[in-house]
Amino acid sequence: MLKFCVLGEGIKYTLSPLLHGAVFAELGVNAEYTVRDADETRLSDCMKELASDFNGFNVTKPYKRAVLGYLAEKRAEIDAVNTVINDGGRLIGYNTDIYGFGLAFDGLCGDVRGEKVLVIGAGGAAEAVLCALKNRGADVTVVNRTFSRGRELAEKYGMKAAETSIGLRPSVIVNCATVGNDGVSSPLSGREDLGDLKYAYDLVYSPAHTQFMKDCEKAGAKTSNGLSMLIYQAVVADEIFLGLDGADRKRLFAAAESAVKKELEK
Repeated sequence: MLKFCVLGEGIKYTLSPLLHGAVFAELGVNAEYTVRDADETRLSDCMKELASDFNGFNVTKPYKRAVLGYLAEKRAEIDAVNTVINDGGRLIGYNTDIYGFGLAFDGLCGDVRGEKVLVIGAGGAAEAVLCALKNRGADVTVVNRTFSRGRELAEKYGMKAAETSIGLRPSVIVNCATVGNDGVSSPLSGREDLGDLKYAYDLVYSPAHTQFMKDCEKAGAKTSNGLSMLIYQAVVADEIFLGLDGADRKRLFAAAESAVKKELEK
């Protein structure tokens, strides 16, 4: 039996076992997927265990950058990994958030070359988003609560940063901030000019319909929450784990989506 898990801290709520389990079941793969919830003091011991006993693992908050020091090789486009394979004790890191967001975003927006895209937030998820948007030729401006961090990240990808979203008039907005998890708050102030807004993507997936999405829908935008990104990044991770070529991606996405929607409806 193949052994996989997700590594993080404070992640008992994670949907990862459900998502990956659905993919393995669809493929008929004999594999188990568990959770390693470890605080920082246990990270080193956890990494030794994973390198010894597991075929691969996913990484979530707050360790996507911390695990870099344990890798023999990094094959990610950014300095953060969320997927690691164990090649005979050599840990090789990837980032499937880039592809997960890109596939989900393409499904919502299509071609965004030259479109004015506002990205809110400058954390690890935002970096994956910026990488994907750069590959798509979008005209991106980053707004972050701490302007210096937003500017640093934007400059890394040859993009712009602003201290406020007021006056930007974007055609697309991507929310990478955690604001909205409570179902009430929004990263928008209500004073933005949304007259050109066509699409809005919220990386938050619970609640399914955030206040940010509602605000953008009032402006006439088509919206999506982050569930599609969550599912796609898991499917691409499983393709890496199992050495697949992506030919069954739509079928695997559908299987994982069905499983997670049933769970969220409970």
